[in-house]
This record gives sequence, C-alpha cells and structure tokens, in this order.
Amino acid sequence: MDLVDILPAVEIGVPLYIVISYVAIISICILFIRLQLGLAVSFLFVFYVGYLYNRNILLETIKGSTLGMLIYTISGFIIIILAIVSFLSAPKK
Repeated sequence: MDLVDILPAVEIGVPLYIVISYVAIISICILFIRLQLGLAVSFLFVFYVGYLYNRNILLETIKGSTLGMLIYTISGFIIIILAIVSFLSAPKK
C-alpha cells in the first residue's frame, strides 16, 4: 500500500487550546499586516501538530519508512529556513 493511499484513513486530533492559540496568533499577524510571519506560523503550526503532538499516529502511518521520515524532516527544515529568510528580508517601514 502506498503512503498516499493511507493518508485519508488517518485521523488527527487537535486540542482546542492549540487551535485557539493558533487563531489568536494568526489574527494578530493579520491585524499588524505581518503576512509573512502569519504564513510561517501556519506552516510551523502544521508541523507542530503533525509531528510533535501526533507522533505515534504519524510513525504508525509511515511504519518505519526511512524515506518518509527523511522527506518530512527535510520539509520542516526547508520551511524554517524560508521563514528565517523572509524575516530577514522583510521590507522596513
């Protein structure tokens, strides 16, 4: 069975306090017109919920696939690097 076929079967639970804090942070970013920061927060929220909070479900889905974990880790690092670059290249007001 391919990894893409397994994805619709996975159920991930997110606690309400994490969702509320995410909505509050994104609202503040939009209120202060920090769209790059809001986008970075969204990506990092997805990786936080996807890996750190639901690690057991993710590892059961991948079933020890080294390639799957490598792709997930590399994607996370790329997002962090792009967020740092966007923070440093933000236009000054």
